[in-house]
Amino acid sequence: MITVESLRIQFGKRVLFQDVSMKFTPGNCYGVIGANGAGKSTFLKAISKAMDPTSGRISLGPGERLSVLSQDHFAFDEHTVLNAVMKGHTVLWDIMQEKDALYAKADFTEKDGIRAAELEEKFADLDGWNAESDAASLLSDLGIQEPLHQTLMKDLSGKQKVRVLLAQALFGKPDNLLLDEPTND
Repeated sequence: MITVESLRIQFGKRVLFQDVSMKFTPGNCYGVIGANGAGKSTFLKAISKAMDPTSGRISLGPGERLSVLSQDHFAFDEHTVLNAVMKGHTVLWDIMQEKDALYAKADFTEKDGIRAAELEEKFADLDGWNAESDAASLLSDLGIQEPLHQTLMKDLSGKQKVRVLLAQALFGKPDNLLLDEPTND
């Protein structure tokens, strides 16, 4: 569930929203409609925490995860397709990166060992051992076949990038999914 309380977004003297309160409840799909420039994308950016509102509060249900279909088709150009998808679960991705950095240290300390054990537990709780195969399966289901999984994003067509970004948004089965003007690609 996404809860919006007393949201206000203002740019200079221009007030886009004022005193907006609502709840997006589980099991429902919602659409935000309005004229160009009305602030639909700005509202979604505030919900996704990509920008801070002028005032008010936005919260998710306890333990819930929100995912956004990225409109920036070039943001992950230097990443492999598989890594771009796994970056969609930021908590899991951050754990993976920290683990890799710890294990690569030449001077691995006892403190590092304790931290690695903590990370391994979180990694297991998030089903991290299946992350790559889950991401690969999701990609294949969306028409991005295995030979492309280790390809850099910059080498894909526009249609393929959109499918990878959709896989990224769906990866890890988020509780809430935001799609801001997804294309028909």
